[in-house]
Amino acid sequence: MGRKSKSDSRKPEILQNLYKVVNREGLEGTTLNKVAKEMGVNSGLLVHYYKTKDEMIFALVEFIAEKYSTIYTDKLNEFDKPKDRMDNLLNTFFELEWTQRGDAAIFWSCYSLSYRNERVKAQFRKMYLSFREQLAAEIELYQWAGITKVIDPVQTADVIISMIEGIYFYHNALGSTTNIEGAMKFIKKSVSRLLIEGI
Repeated sequence: MGRKSKSDSRKPEILQNLYKVVNREGLEGTTLNKVAKEMGVNSGLLVHYYKTKDEMIFALVEFIAEKYSTIYTDKLNEFDKPKDRMDNLLNTFFELEWTQRGDAAIFWSCYSLSYRNERVKAQFRKMYLSFREQLAAEIELYQWAGITKVIDPVQTADVIISMIEGIYFYHNALGSTTNIEGAMKFIKKSVSRLLIEGI
């Protein structure tokens, strides 16, 4: 087995420190110098691995997409029996705690770049397509077990993901000015009915 290159070990360290700076300063306030200062190194080191701030930010987008894909996968695979898996899906994705997963400000800051950067958009598309594929496969498992009447797992996955992401966006916008917990309970019941009765 070959030895890891310095690039392999340094890049994750750079991204972890970039993550901290973006979380504190926002994308617009992040510079190579600030990331270097966070690491306690000269900015020339960063340029050796990432020629520009844009390159480094795209690496962060990849890092975040992988992180969130792992979160989805891990939660879906916590149980083995189909009914337990369905209950886990409902109890996880439609609880208030789930909407507060990770560092939301970083996720949405990076996501906003997808409106004007095709490369970033492609990365987020890849992440959501992966989640849709996993969720559709999960629903197929429910079909096999005879606990759902869903006919089109992919369309159902699209609806569920839209609800998950939509309620999070809405909660972030309105915060305590609305009964978000009540809305979450209603959506959870709706998705439960959707999964059992199908569309």
